[in-house]
Formats: sequence, C-alpha cells, structure tokens
Amino acid sequence: MLDFLEDYELKTSKLHEKIEFLIEGILPKKLITIIYANGGSGKSFLSLALAKELKKSALVKKIVYIDLDNPLNVLVERNIENLIDCKLTYIHRSSLSNTTPMELLCAIEEKALGNAYEGVVFILDSLRNFTDIDNDSKAMRLMNVLMNIREAGGSILCLHHSNKDGRNFKGSNHIHNSADCMLSLSRLEGLNLLITPTKERVGLKKQALSIDPFSLELKEVNERIISMNEREREFAKSVKEILAGREVAQSQILLALGYEKDHQWARKTLGEFEGVFWECRVEKNKKLFYLMNEAHHYHHIHHNPIEKGLESGEGGGE
Repeated sequence: MLDFLEDYELKTSKLHEKIEFLIEGILPKKLITIIYANGGSGKSFLSLALAKELKKSALVKKIVYIDLDNPLNVLVERNIENLIDCKLTYIHRSSLSNTTPMELLCAIEEKALGNAYEGVVFILDSLRNFTDIDNDSKAMRLMNVLMNIREAGGSILCLHHSNKDGRNFKGSNHIHNSADCMLSLSRLEGLNLLITPTKERVGLKKQALSIDPFSLELKEVNERIISMNEREREFAKSVKEILAGREVAQSQILLALGYEKDHQWARKTLGEFEGVFWECRVEKNKKLFYLMNEAHHYHHIHHNPIEKGLESGEGGGE
C-alpha cells in the first residue's frame, strides 16, 4: 500500500557527507548561515571580504552575490569591479527593474534539483530587502526557498539586521528556527570586527577579524588587542619598551611606570596581556616578564638598568 513512498525515502547513500568549512569557523558548506548586526557595523565589508576569500577555495565553483542594499557609488568606492569575474556573479538592485527580489530567489529555487548547486555559494545582502521579515508567513516562505536551495547543494550566507538594542536579530522567529547557523557581528575599531556564534549546528567559533577597506583582504586578529582602550595601549607600549631585550621582575616594571607594587589595575593589565605581548615565568616566588618571540639571554639584576640600585630591597617582592 505504501510502496509509492519509496520514491521519497531517505537513501543511506546520502548519510556519508561530513561538515566542511568554506571559511574556517565562519561559513560551513551546504548550510544557511546568517550574520546580523546594527547598520554601519561592517556587514557588507565583511561579506565582500568573505567573497574574496571564497574565490580562492577549491570547494567553491561559483559565487552568486545578490546586493539589494548598497548604492552603486558605494560599490565604486569599494572597488567591486576588481572582485567580479567568471567565478563571481554580482547582481545589484539596479538590474532587477522587471523582477522582484523574491521572484529572483524563486527562479533560483525552481532549478534546485538534485545537486544542481553543489559548490555554489549564494550571498544575500540583506534579508529585509527580499521580503517582509516581520511577517511570519512571508518570512517562512523566504526561509523555505533558502532551505530548498540548500538541499540542492547550495551554501548560503545571509546578511541581516539586529533589533534596536543590537542584542538579537530582527524579524520573525522563523528566521532563527530555519537557519542552520547565526552569528552576531560587532565593530570594535576601524574595520576590526568581532563575530560571535549565537546558533550553530557545526563548530563555529568566536573570532576577531580585520579587513583592509581597499584590498578587502581578511585576517584573523587577537580580540584583546583590537579592543584595547587608550590607557591600555599606552601601558603596553611602555612595558614593551622596558622589556626590550631583557627580563624584568613585575615589581620593577611597576616601579618604572610609577605604580605601587600592589596597584591592582597595573598588575591586572600585566596579567591580561600575558601571552599577547609578553610571557611570564616564576623564579623564587618572583614573577619575571619578557617579550614574546624574542631571543633572550636573561640578565641578572645588576645588569638591568631599571633594577640597578634596587638590590637593597627597594620596590619589595612580589
């Protein structure tokens, strides 16, 4: 009686695929990934930089970038013409005069048969431009279209907006329920961005990224460094000058900087940047600091100009 269902049953041959990342920790293959943030947080810069990275991947055959958000003069400033080639098709709002964005997606969905979109990455900028994201039925229709494209092998990256307080995504909860992965984006300084996973089905990771606005080159950076305030920057600069070519005890570093040996902020900041700018070892209950990645020939106290004259105990212990 139910023989007709054999045409629809899941075949075990489909259960051997492993999760692969097109961009490590950010964009998994054959899943729907949404990056959301407030306006002006650098979403478009990030997606363009990701597109440039994707062009280098052997796993990617084609990139379809649908931009409904950025005006043409902004694209000129960002040198989009240098990004477009046979591997990347860039579709702009200005070329959709006779087609709505949703109609375009539905046309893509119509051809989502078998593995038609294997190796294809679709980038949508941004979701609110495709449909009314606050309307549950329209949002669900949009996400169903994306899921059908995904099932044909497509990898999908959507840019999206956060709500007013910036803490969550904007719109229907169907967006969250249907997405495979979601990441929030915040801007730290310049084009230094912090991405934080808020929903994942794979191994996404929190990471800080820096984007060159001219070349769109993307690199991972240390989150703690790019989130430093001015006081911390000046402190780190001074400590690095003190440690140049030598190993110095914590108490002598604080003394040289004009801090008491038990100054809480200074001691805490020294500890926070351990493993970032400098390293520390303990010898006879004394903390000794030295710069990272520097060849050291450790000096005794009488060789250190900072500590010279302190053998009598000035500055105290640790």
